Amino acid sequence: MKIISSAIPVMLSYLLVSSAFAVEENINIEKQPVFSAEYNMEVKNSSFSENSLMMVKKSTECMYDSSADQINIESGNQQSIYLQDNDNLFSGCTRITKRVDWAVSSGSVSCTLSFEHGYDSGWYTQIKGCSDIVKSAICNEDANCNQIKVYGSESNIDINVEFLVR
Repeated sequence: MKIISSAIPVMLSYLLVSSAFAVEENINIEKQPVFSAEYNMEVKNSSFSENSLMMVKKSTECMYDSSADQINIESGNQQSIYLQDNDNLFSGCTRITKRVDWAVSSGSVSCTLSFEHGYDSGWYTQIKGCSDIVKSAICNEDANCNQIKVYGSESNIDINVEFLVR
């Protein structure tokens, strides 16, 4: 009996010490849900004039990142713009239209360009405005999103916008 009663504290101390040094591993951790999408937007100034293309951010809605406040693109050059939207419930942005508006100008031409990612019958992406100087807007390599909604719910979307000011 004495052996059993002295063995119990030894076993308990072993269990306590070994659990204190245990490394917690949870192999079945589920991936956190994505509450945003990322957009890699390439903007090209294909104008023949000497004037550069100036984009000044006017407003944003439900965006984590909307890139620089002012972007200047020389004729014949292009600029990358990184956008990340916010679809977080606690921000009030779930299924709400995500938007960035820029005032675009080149020489005497000026207009408002908008990036929009919204939800109606499904998620869509669209480039709106500046219809006189946007030569093309292509989403995900092959879909015309210039003034047209392109549907899809990818979390990484490539957008190519080409300006042509005459």
